[in-house]
Amino acid sequence: MSWKRFFLRNHWDNERKQELEQHLQLEIDENLARGMSLNEAESAAHRKLGNSTQIREEVYRFNSLQFLETIWQDLKIGARMLRKSPTFTVVAVLTLGIGIGANAAMFSIADWLLFQQLPVRDPKSLVYLGFAQGPNQRDPNFSYPEFQELKRQSGELFSETSAMAFGGVGDQSGPDGLTFNGKTERAQTIFVTGNFFSMLGLQPYMGRLFSPLEGTAPMADPVVVVSYEYWQSRFYGDTTIIGKPAAINGHPVTIVGVAPKGFVGVTPALHMQVFLPLGMLPVEPGIQRDFMNAFERRAIIIVARAGTAMHGRQSHPLLTMIGQNVLQQHPRPDEKIIELRAIPLRPPGLVSGQGVNPLPLFAGLVLGLGILVLLLACLNVSNLLLVRSTARAGEMAMRSALGAPSRRLVRQMLTESLLLAALGCAAGIALGLVATRVLAGINAPTELAIRFDLAFDWRVYVYLFAAATLTGIIVGIVPALRLRRANLAALLHDTSRGATGSRQRLRNSLVVIQVAGSLALLIVAGLFVRSLQKVRNVDLGFEPRNVLNITLDPNQIGMSKTDGERFYTQLLQRVRALPGIHSASLAVMVPMGDTEFGGRIDVPGFAIPKGQPRPSANYNAVSADYFGTIGMHILNGRDITESDSATSDRVAVINQAMAHKYWPASDPIGHEFSVAEDTKHPIRIIGVVRNSHMIDAYSPIEPMYFVPLTQRYMPTLTLQVKTPRPPAEVAKQIETLVEELAPTMPVYGVRTMSEALDSLNGLFMFRVGAALTGALGSLGLVLAIIGVYGVMSYSVSQRTSEIGVRIALGAQKCQILALLSRQGVLVIGSGLLVGILITLAASKVLQEFLIDVSPTDALTYIGLSAILGLAAFVAMYLPASRAARIDPVVALRRE
Repeated sequence: MSWKRFFLRNHWDNERKQELEQHLQLEIDENLARGMSLNEAESAAHRKLGNSTQIREEVYRFNSLQFLETIWQDLKIGARMLRKSPTFTVVAVLTLGIGIGANAAMFSIADWLLFQQLPVRDPKSLVYLGFAQGPNQRDPNFSYPEFQELKRQSGELFSETSAMAFGGVGDQSGPDGLTFNGKTERAQTIFVTGNFFSMLGLQPYMGRLFSPLEGTAPMADPVVVVSYEYWQSRFYGDTTIIGKPAAINGHPVTIVGVAPKGFVGVTPALHMQVFLPLGMLPVEPGIQRDFMNAFERRAIIIVARAGTAMHGRQSHPLLTMIGQNVLQQHPRPDEKIIELRAIPLRPPGLVSGQGVNPLPLFAGLVLGLGILVLLLACLNVSNLLLVRSTARAGEMAMRSALGAPSRRLVRQMLTESLLLAALGCAAGIALGLVATRVLAGINAPTELAIRFDLAFDWRVYVYLFAAATLTGIIVGIVPALRLRRANLAALLHDTSRGATGSRQRLRNSLVVIQVAGSLALLIVAGLFVRSLQKVRNVDLGFEPRNVLNITLDPNQIGMSKTDGERFYTQLLQRVRALPGIHSASLAVMVPMGDTEFGGRIDVPGFAIPKGQPRPSANYNAVSADYFGTIGMHILNGRDITESDSATSDRVAVINQAMAHKYWPASDPIGHEFSVAEDTKHPIRIIGVVRNSHMIDAYSPIEPMYFVPLTQRYMPTLTLQVKTPRPPAEVAKQIETLVEELAPTMPVYGVRTMSEALDSLNGLFMFRVGAALTGALGSLGLVLAIIGVYGVMSYSVSQRTSEIGVRIALGAQKCQILALLSRQGVLVIGSGLLVGILITLAASKVLQEFLIDVSPTDALTYIGLSAILGLAAFVAMYLPASRAARIDPVVALRRE
């Protein structure tokens, strides 16, 4: 049958009707001509022609797609039935919408972390190189000479090879300063080889990108390309900026182009805002002009496009040999290296390979929790449909009596459930879009340009369509199968009776699963909240109250080291002179900030245990009064003072962890150690300070030392002021002082120390995890309460007559309550037990995300089981209490 006949079947039906009428009239006319009366002529004509309606129906079916017609009829009937029960429809759609919406938000996170590709040509063939140091560790950092050697030898494996270096690789941490029209603002920079954009297959949005020869000589190509996003936010889409002068850290450059829209580098979580040729890397403080010949300066990351030989592979004999050749020419004695590997540049744009990648595990966790919420919603709606199917038993029996086969009735019920799922999917998409926007709007507390690009792409919509279809089948299959096995003829005589034991057991089983899933969600949320509380209550080793942080960077306006030191000295003197300032100091590193500094050290007399790496320690460069300002206590020796200058002996204050590790049996005061890169200048220990959490709030405290800022200057410093005065008032005064000393100096990172602790390395991720799991746990709790209440209400309504008889025979209210509650208590108790077992089974996965809290924490399990049990008991008690007050006369009349 052609589609033309299908869409014109009504037209042809009218034609057949006219033909049959004409044929019938001809027969009547012939019969009248034979002498028959009118009635005889019409009867004879009808007998000869047959059933004209049946003929038209056969022709109509012949021109129809019966399957589509049946589906359309089922949809119309389903929509009509849902419209007849608006309360049921709204509750079911909202329940499914909540489940599908939660999945939409969670899958958008998983999609961004695991599946989204870079907006470049053939992103799956992009790799970055790194020396494997173990099963889950690799070193992706190379020197420029190593890059040139690898590029020369790997032509057979990679069709193109480029290099990049992130801004902040020198003595400066964090973004650089871009000055335009006399105003300096921070910008996330990246330095790339000239073939970087062409290798990715990118074309400029405006202006031009780099040519292959740019960036091959130090400071020879002072040009920049800005990202489309930064062009919009900083330059407001000004099309005249091409060719205009600017400055990066005080070094003159020219803006030559705008990168294509949507491209923010190969690390989408960290948005690159300004691109410079690799040869411009010396604009970073501490990077020498001869860095292209320096083997020890490993700040280069190598990105390549895999050729046919390397496609889909991380290792190759030739690549291993190339790595060995590079190591022979440029040895790395301090590193345990296995082989050189090519690691796929995804999940999107990861270039750090230290340790196990937590993103797949985290994505799996949040997606699993979202699926659990959807499952609870499905169980809830399945229970509602079971109740509704019992109420519609008479209708279905009547349809069966009129000739509808059981498979037709089952299909009708499945169509209704799929229609419900489709409406729930629409509601879920709306809720998911709102939730995704909220999640994407979370500002990570960091000075880095980190963005969460959560959006609905085709993968999200395909996932939601599949989830909605599966949901429709799940919520409708149980009632449909029960209908298929039912004796529909018997139902005609039994529609007013209560639910059978098997139906009640099925509903109870679904409620058990609901309670179990809800408890599992609640326990996961409780463990995250407990972990957050543990981190919040940890002894930091310093006092964050009444401390204000302000970050400055003279290098961003091109100040030299001498000018920068003079600026900080004058600023510190003026700040200390402000009224209400107890103390003020400067530091390179803020506790739990974005950066950390450290490296190998040489400790005379320390025997390195077999199989252990060489001694190492983190460090912080600070001014005098630092420990008093931040509230860290010197336990032994003396503090850093103004007399510890650049020309005096090199000194350091170490923490307890460093003292116990490297001088366990002696007083470390007076002992010396040196930095591995500068063994000619030993550092003498002058004091021991109490252990403090400087890197993060949860890891074991590592060895750390503090050196005078005058002996290890870095331009990016944080001014820390201890004062009981309002932070905003003090910050405004300090900003005025900065403007007087350096009018174009950008001031950023203005926050109290307590606010600064809410960082990526501090409490931020714990708060996000607790909020996400808490929201899902709350949804699970609501769904469990609705499920228990719905089943108990229906169970009580089915037993109204029985309750009336019992009350009429003298049963007391407490006896009725006990009778009705016994079943509910058993269901709730079974659900709690199953939920505990489910959570215990997932404890190993949860352990990866918890700090100082056991995944089998008894307090969390017992407390949340009690809360859910109490809530479910109240949901069960309300309909039971209402039934105990029923009028027996009214109840008996229902019978």
